[in-house]
Amino acid sequence: MKRAEQEQGFTLIEMLVAIVIIGIVMVPLSNVLIGFLRTDGTASARLDESHDAQIAATYWAQDVASIGIRQPYDLGTKTFPLAQSVNVSFPCSTPAGSSTVVTLGWDELDAAGTPSAVRVAYVRTGTDLVRLRCDGGSLTSTATLAHNLNGAPAVTCSTSCTGSGSAVPQTITLTFDISDPSGKGQPYSLTLAGQRRQS
Repeated sequence: MKRAEQEQGFTLIEMLVAIVIIGIVMVPLSNVLIGFLRTDGTASARLDESHDAQIAATYWAQDVASIGIRQPYDLGTKTFPLAQSVNVSFPCSTPAGSSTVVTLGWDELDAAGTPSAVRVAYVRTGTDLVRLRCDGGSLTSTATLAHNLNGAPAVTCSTSCTGSGSAVPQTITLTFDISDPSGKGQPYSLTLAGQRRQS
């Protein structure tokens, strides 16, 4: 008698059992994946706040590192002493209704090699923190650094903010809170520190 060759493959029952098992495993995994990929309101608010924090930190560090208004040459010390460089006068106009948080100053050489006075003002306009740059009396740039400020920003200096010479502050800190306008997240507190390069 001749034997029938054994068939290879799956039976219909085995195929149905495999599909049911895959379905049972995939439903929870797909829910986890969807939950992972979905950004909820608080996470979105934190992303917006951290974006503002990165922009503000970059400008703040750059501006504080630059401060240093030089006085005329001093024959006694053989140096160009530093004048007051924090909370200096800002020769350009600020937006109506804004309040100045701090002004910083330094000197830069223009293309002809002539010193030019640079002044930067950090102002609060409504709920925004705005940076204004004034070169030689002309407003050259305006940048909104942070939105949805909660309260007034505060500035602290390692020495007096109005010091001159060796008393020009070495470190200046800007502290402020950003709130979530949708009310889903908690206020985000930022402390930005900058260090003066000139001595």
